[in-house]
Amino acid sequence: MVVSTIGRPQLLDRLLASLHEQTLRPSDVVVVDQSDDGDTRKVVDSWMDRLPVRRSTSARGLSIGRNVGIAALGDYDFVAFPDDDTSYLPDTLAQAAAAFASAPAVGAISGRLVGTPGRPAQFTSFADRRMRLDHRTVWTSAIENCCFFRRAFLRAVGGFDEDLGVGAASPWQSGEGTDLLLRGMKAGWPILFDPRIVIVEYNPELPSLGERAYHVKARRYARGTGRVFRRHHGIGSQVRVVVRPLAAAALSLARGRRALALWYLQRAIGRIEGITGRVLSGPRE
Repeated sequence: MVVSTIGRPQLLDRLLASLHEQTLRPSDVVVVDQSDDGDTRKVVDSWMDRLPVRRSTSARGLSIGRNVGIAALGDYDFVAFPDDDTSYLPDTLAQAAAAFASAPAVGAISGRLVGTPGRPAQFTSFADRRMRLDHRTVWTSAIENCCFFRRAFLRAVGGFDEDLGVGAASPWQSGEGTDLLLRGMKAGWPILFDPRIVIVEYNPELPSLGERAYHVKARRYARGTGRVFRRHHGIGSQVRVVVRPLAAAALSLARGRRALALWYLQRAIGRIEGITGRVLSGPRE
C-alpha cells in the first residue's frame, strides 16, 4: 500500500484503521508525507505496532508521492494507492487478491468507489458487472484510488507521470491514473473492473467549496483530462470530450441553472486547454 498525504491526520488514521481490519492484511504500507507539520508522523507512529507501516517524505505532487512510495516498497506482488480520504471494507484486499488469482494475465484491476450515507462519491459512473476495460470504459469504470496494480505491470509500464495529477507543477491537475492504465493497455496488458472490490470515499471538503473554488477545481481537473485525451485518443474523441460539456452547459442554461452551466463551461474550457496545451485566463485560485 502507498498513501500520499498532506496534513490530514484524522483521515489518514481512519484509513490505517481500515487496513488493520482487513481479513487479508497488507505486507507493507508506505505513507508518503508531503506536509510541513508533525501530525502525520504521529499517526504513523501510533500504528507501527499494529501495521507494517512506515513514513517517507517527498516533494509536493500526488504522482511524485506515489512514485516515491513505489520506490520505497519492499518485496510485493500487488500495490494499491488509496487516497487519505478513503477507507477499505474488511474484505477489500481479499477480494482484490481473489480477482488477481482468477485472472493471472491481468496487469491491474479497478474496484468500485462508493460514498458514505448522504454523501455520494465524486466518481459515480462505475459499471455494475465485472468486465475487461478498453480505451473508452477506462474513463468511466476505473480510478486510481480504487486500482490494484501487479508489480510486473509497473515495472514494464513505469509509474505515474509526474507532470499529471493534483499538486503537479504543470496545469494538468488530473488524469495520472487513466494515463497509466492506457499506457498499460497499449503495451498489451489486460485491465479489469470488478465491482466486488469496494472502496469508501469520505470527501469531507467538497460540500464546503464555494462556487468560484468549485469552478476552479473543475477547470484544473479538466485540463488533465484534455491532456490525456491528446496523448491517447484521436481527434474525433478529442472533439467529443469537449462537445459533451458544452452541450450540457447550453442545456443547463436553457433550464435556468446558471451555476451548473458555468461549471460545465469550465470543464469544456479546461479540456480545450489540455488538448491544445495552451492555458487561457480564467477563474483565479
